[in-house]
Amino acid sequence: MKKYLFGLLFLASLTYSCSKEIECDDAQFCIVNNSNDTIKYGWGTNYYTDTLFPHSKACKNVGYIHISRTSSSYKTIQLTSSKGDYFFDVTDCYTEKILAE
Repeated sequence: MKKYLFGLLFLASLTYSCSKEIECDDAQFCIVNNSNDTIKYGWGTNYYTDTLFPHSKACKNVGYIHISRTSSSYKTIQLTSSKGDYFFDVTDCYTEKILAE
């Protein structure tokens, strides 16, 4: 029983110590169009305000994020597009999502 408890505590401490901390003053979120289609989109609106051409990328700065073992402060952004409507949690300093391939 002691070996089992020791092993469990060891694994828990290893997992806790391996989690990374992320802090960015201005995280960036990008969408990628790897298709031959043109995609209409808009950030944080229900309307299409921009165009993402084939084989291109569009990025948005989303502001400060901080994620640690004890707390988190991240951003959720809305994207309306001709490929669908999405909500993305931005939990890293740079994130890319492919909308079409």
